[in-house]
Amino acid sequence: MDRLAVSVVGDGTGLAKTAAPVSIRLTDGTGERTGSVTLPTTGSGDGSHALTLGGTADQQGALQQSADHSVVTLGGYDAAPGSAAPNTTAAPAVPRVVGSVDAAGTVDVSTSLADAFSLRHIRGAVSVDGSGFLVAGHGGDAAASKAGVVWAPRGSSLPTPLVSGSDALNNARVPVIADGSVYVSSDRSGHAGVNLVGALDPSGTVPSPGFTLVAAAPAGAEVAHDFAFVDDELYVGYTEGSAAGIVKYVDSGSGYRAVGSYPGAFWGLTARAAGDDTVVYAVKGSEQGNSLVRLLDTGDDTLRASETVISVAEQGTAYRGVAFAPGYDPVDTPLDPEPVAPELSWTARVAGGAGGALGAVLGGDANPVARGTVTDADGREVRLTASSSDQEVVADDAIEVRRDGDAFTLAATPSAAGSATITVTASAGEGEQSASRGLALDYRVLDTPADASATVQFGMSDASAAVDVGDGHLLVADDDSNELRLFGPDGGEAVAEFDLDAAVPPLQSGEAHDLEAQARVGDTVYWVGSLGNSRSGKIRPDRDVVIRTELDGSGAATTAEVTGFAHGLRDALVDWDHAGLHGLGADRFGFAAATEEGSSAEGPRSLNVEGAAIAPDGTTLWLGFRSPLVPGTARSASAADERALIVPVADVDDVVSGAEAVVGEPILIDLGGRAIRDMVRADDDGYLILAGSADDAGDFAVFTWTGDPAQAPVRSTAPLGLEGWEGSYEAAVGVSSTADGQRIRVLQDDGTVPLYGDGTAAQDLGSTELKAFVAHDYVLSTGTGEPGGSDSDGAGAGADVDGTGTSGSEGSGTSDGTGTSGAEGTDGAADGSADVTSDDGADSSGAAPGTGGTDDDATNGAEAASPASALATTGTASGGALALAALLMAAGVLALGSLSARRSRPRG
Repeated sequence: MDRLAVSVVGDGTGLAKTAAPVSIRLTDGTGERTGSVTLPTTGSGDGSHALTLGGTADQQGALQQSADHSVVTLGGYDAAPGSAAPNTTAAPAVPRVVGSVDAAGTVDVSTSLADAFSLRHIRGAVSVDGSGFLVAGHGGDAAASKAGVVWAPRGSSLPTPLVSGSDALNNARVPVIADGSVYVSSDRSGHAGVNLVGALDPSGTVPSPGFTLVAAAPAGAEVAHDFAFVDDELYVGYTEGSAAGIVKYVDSGSGYRAVGSYPGAFWGLTARAAGDDTVVYAVKGSEQGNSLVRLLDTGDDTLRASETVISVAEQGTAYRGVAFAPGYDPVDTPLDPEPVAPELSWTARVAGGAGGALGAVLGGDANPVARGTVTDADGREVRLTASSSDQEVVADDAIEVRRDGDAFTLAATPSAAGSATITVTASAGEGEQSASRGLALDYRVLDTPADASATVQFGMSDASAAVDVGDGHLLVADDDSNELRLFGPDGGEAVAEFDLDAAVPPLQSGEAHDLEAQARVGDTVYWVGSLGNSRSGKIRPDRDVVIRTELDGSGAATTAEVTGFAHGLRDALVDWDHAGLHGLGADRFGFAAATEEGSSAEGPRSLNVEGAAIAPDGTTLWLGFRSPLVPGTARSASAADERALIVPVADVDDVVSGAEAVVGEPILIDLGGRAIRDMVRADDDGYLILAGSADDAGDFAVFTWTGDPAQAPVRSTAPLGLEGWEGSYEAAVGVSSTADGQRIRVLQDDGTVPLYGDGTAAQDLGSTELKAFVAHDYVLSTGTGEPGGSDSDGAGAGADVDGTGTSGSEGSGTSDGTGTSGAEGTDGAADGSADVTSDDGADSSGAAPGTGGTDDDATNGAEAASPASALATTGTASGGALALAALLMAAGVLALGSLSARRSRPRG
């Protein structure tokens, strides 16, 4: 009976990108567990290190048996469990380490690698006898130890680079020893497949290293990972590509020739001869609950294999690598013929998912149903059963499996919030000829929301923009993918999905458009990217996009077709601001600095669009900014005086169709120091604004607004929140009116929320099916049916209109636009913008700071700004005239002549 060792990541509490504990599980060839060795999670004073792996980093944790069969080895990180994703950390501060385990269970983690593989993955380690290690990974960012393969004696802390030079040589994958030589897999151009490093010397290193491709990846097979030689055959696991799977090669004398393949995503891999056949043990899949399988290859010049699942990883853990156990010398013995079990697999239900996970809400009416397929090559009757690992979460008798031909469904009724592994078993045959196969399902249950109107939607967590398409159905954008998803009125998984990639090809492969806003005109919806950098400061050109879709049908029958898109708004905004074409001075909003490499999208001085709406003229697109927040003109200098920014872009439909973008005069509105998180033009032509902090502090509130820059938004006094859900409110739908008492629906972006209580943010969950966001009703409470200024208790007050700078002695001003000038005006805030304020806890008297000074600088500043501010500086203009000027400035973007407009060439 074969004896195996499997590297296992996780301790059952769930997996994330963060560092997770590692153990070596010992099993026999049938998957029966025979022991386990836990690797240290802390270092010790004797020079021993911790060894952990990234919980969801599937390319880490390859396990190899030494050439003399005495130990198994792997690479890892000296990082505490729960600490930051270890492959993103710098070495030697977080050193990469090598661990070994012998037949007695003795663990050695005394070897560290200085700065090798800094900021990147360490993928595998191999040894002749445990006295020294050849280690492979991505070493391109190391300084002293820049290499894809290094050598380190046991107990040392200074490795020797062996394979280094080009980017391809500095980025290797898994090392294997065979017939006295070292081989390493690679996915780099010119080396994709398996490469010979060189022959070993007695010390266990390679004195004359090279990197020669000996087994090239066949077409469609990408990212070679673990592999094994058996006599003149070679088995290589390719984890990506249209032909992902195990590829079999035969030594032709002048190299290895691919002769066949077996489909699937296989990570760890080892093999031995079994008479005329070959037995391959492999880790299949990478998510928690993945499988250890045995393949019996009976082919000669082809790969003809039967697969048997021999072990399934427990809930909250995942298998990574497999090798023959320490102390076991695999011998060439045939396997006894075994009945072949039925084939069993999950069917993907959501974009980005694999089908092997299922989310639910306690008491939910629209909990998703898992789907799968089952087949039996011998045509036998197949019996399907299901069992739960936690009867309190979901009992066995609360799981229903229904079969329809080769397809089956699994529905479960949970009895408590929590997690469980549901195992579906397919059995066929009788007695000694019976065979069965198990398939694990990661099952997670959320508690019942505190608000009866709340629904939970599964399959995405970062809800960022949405439109109501009728019958309670919502079309929702996800800022973490390029999908639009259609959800039903009761939540659950999407009833339809629309992939935008084909119509709007990414400029950078794999990057999302970061859709954060939408503006609708009839059946036309404009989806707007955030336009800014990433949080880490990377320039993301795909976020600079406006996508036009046309809706057809309604409710569950809704379809969305892309009819155009444009890039270039970010450049238009940057140039407009840098040249001071808004009349407020060069770089007033800091867009140029905010879009430089290294500038984060976080904070109040970045560039980040999260709201959009069609202006009152019906053709102009208003962009609502989460950042920057603009310092206000109120007398105090508190954060509450900062204004939210709206910037108009004329004739958005023409822009998407290829016309140049025209950027108009900005509008500044007082949301009590909050930024714009969503904007919606209501059916009655009013506007609803979801507001919150520019950072991640929250502070969410709802405002209504007429859309007239001369009138202030009104804050709704009803609190915005949902107990147990701490996400970010970023979308509102169902806004037929902005009148007091109107019921609307609000959506949270729950990407950063640890939904299942295990510390893993929703957006980092390994299974897309478990990601979720919440939506619930909200009733407007503005104290008035007519939007206007608001005071701190929401009862409604006159709007403050501050079109220019403050005066030195605080000249008086009122909501009707009249006022007297102070004795010594300044030009400090002679904005050309329309600055609309509301009394949300600051300046709640309803009186504006003086709107005009007698100082020449103030007058000049106003004249250099805009007609609206010029009117305001007189101190005598009527409120109606000011409102009209400001409205022209915002919606009629040509009102200020060439000074107010910036034309940009769309790139799309």
